[in-house]
Amino acid sequence: MKSKITVFAFAFLMSAAAFADSLSSLAVVPATSQGIYKVYYKTAEASRVRVSIYGERNELVFTEVLNNVTAFVRPYNFSELAEGQYTIVIEDKNGQQVEKVNYVNHINSVIRVTEVANTTDKYCLNVVNDGAENVSVKIYDANQLLHEEVINVKGQFGVIYNLSKIARTPGNITFEVVTSSGTVKSVNF
Repeated sequence: MKSKITVFAFAFLMSAAAFADSLSSLAVVPATSQGIYKVYYKTAEASRVRVSIYGERNELVFTEVLNNVTAFVRPYNFSELAEGQYTIVIEDKNGQQVEKVNYVNHINSVIRVTEVANTTDKYCLNVVNDGAENVSVKIYDANQLLHEEVINVKGQFGVIYNLSKIARTPGNITFEVVTSSGTVKSVNF
C-alpha cells in the first residue's frame, strides 16, 4: 500500500511539473496513518491558498489560509471526525478545486479483563487499539450497576478496579466494555 501511495505521489508531482504553465493542481491521498489524508498542491505562481474541509451537510469543519505558496504537501487528520463523506476545497487565484474523500474509521481494539492473581475483588482491564476512541466501562453485580465511566484510549490503557470497598451483593461480577468503534466485550466472574 505504501509503495502505491509513493508511486501515486511521484506520478502526481511529475504531472504537476509537466503542467507548470497551467493552473494549479491538487491531489488527495490517504496516508498510511489512521485517518490522515495528505493534500498535494502545486501551482506555477506563488499565491494565497485557502484550504477548507466540509462535512456531509456542507458544514465547515476546518479551514486555513497559506500565504505566498507555490506548492505544499499537508496532512489533515480526520480521526476525531465522524465517518462520512468530506469535501476538501482548495481556493487560489486560479479558482477553486474540489476533492471528495470517504472517511471510514476502522479502529481495531483488543479488550482484556482478568482477575488480579492472589487477591480478592480486584480486576484488571487492558485496552489496546490502533487509534483513539472512547471506551465505556460498566461494572455490575447480580443486582445493580456498581461503576460506570468513559475513558479516551489512544494506543493502550490499563487499570485495576478494587471492588472490595463497594457495598454490593455477593455473587457474579460482570464487566461490560464497549468502544466507540463498536467492539463489545462482556466478562463474568
